[in-house]
Amino acid sequence: MAITAIHQKRISDEVFDQMKEHILSGEWGAGKKIPGELELTELFGVSRVSIREAIHRLVGMGVLTIRRGDGTYVSEVLPENYLNALLPILMIEGPSLDEMLEFRSMVEVESARLASRRATKEDLDRMSQVFQVMEQNKGNVPGFAAADLSFHIAIAMAAHNSVIIKVNAIIHDMLKKTMEEIVGITGFDDGLFYHKRILEAIQSKNEEEAVSVMREHIRVTINKVNDLKARNTQPDPSKPNSQETSS
Repeated sequence: MAITAIHQKRISDEVFDQMKEHILSGEWGAGKKIPGELELTELFGVSRVSIREAIHRLVGMGVLTIRRGDGTYVSEVLPENYLNALLPILMIEGPSLDEMLEFRSMVEVESARLASRRATKEDLDRMSQVFQVMEQNKGNVPGFAAADLSFHIAIAMAAHNSVIIKVNAIIHDMLKKTMEEIVGITGFDDGLFYHKRILEAIQSKNEEEAVSVMREHIRVTINKVNDLKARNTQPDPSKPNSQETSS
């Protein structure tokens, strides 16, 4: 595999790295409350979406803990290893797009159900803001895919289930890669259409609607991916087949 030039990091990655350094250096000590989102937005000079994504990853790794109605704290006992033993195995084996979509069909449907029950005003505001970023990035595959992933991460956070949050954080980079593939295949209109309906269902606390739309959204995505693969495997009628060329 050829080595490619290193491009500039995403803003949320830069925020993540700096926040991690503040924790590792002891500046933000164990058990201490970190600055709020608005203050971090001003300190870093970035959007709240970038701040929230960085916080989500640190929460998923067990480094930060969100206390509802109080704030975000550095965990009392930091994990010895940010990436557990499962992650290197997953990264090396490289799960296929089909496998990632199967995973999403199992986890994200029920995440939408839990989010419909448990989402706070802050969770709903987060989803609404990320959806607006999706709209603003229509036509830009990397930007749209990043916002698309952030929307699904926001749903995971709104489920308020620590296991779901941690699993999403662990496989974040794999989800990011497959999301760009998916947007490249399905385009932008489907994502906007289904995410708007999912957001409205969660806002209205309609569990069954949220589950139904999320399931349909992923099913439609799987069908489009399978259709593309089928088209790519069909023989080109303009070219002679192998039997004809060998005779």
